[in-house]
Amino acid sequence: MQKKRNKYYMSTKKHMFFLLFIIGIIILFVNDFGIIKLVYLKKQKHNLEQKLESLNNQQINLRQTIHKLQHDYEYIEKIARERYMMVSPGEKVFRIAEEKHIQK
Repeated sequence: MQKKRNKYYMSTKKHMFFLLFIIGIIILFVNDFGIIKLVYLKKQKHNLEQKLESLNNQQINLRQTIHKLQHDYEYIEKIARERYMMVSPGEKVFRIAEEKHIQK
């Protein structure tokens, strides 16, 4: 009878340890400080770093454009001609109409 009780006790003890182990694993993965949250935060950090790099590049480009607009007269002239259709005094503008091809 002692052996049966001892086997039952050992079996219950093993089940309890197994159950505690499973609960510990679940807590480790699902908890606010768990592995799933860690993976999510690392992915979010990576995305934010990429966005920051993109914004830094955009800022550099904008600063270069500002510098060109303040100091580069050829660039200012180019922008004036392209965007605002401005011409220098004495220049003539010839507009070339595109031919429309009629399909037969």
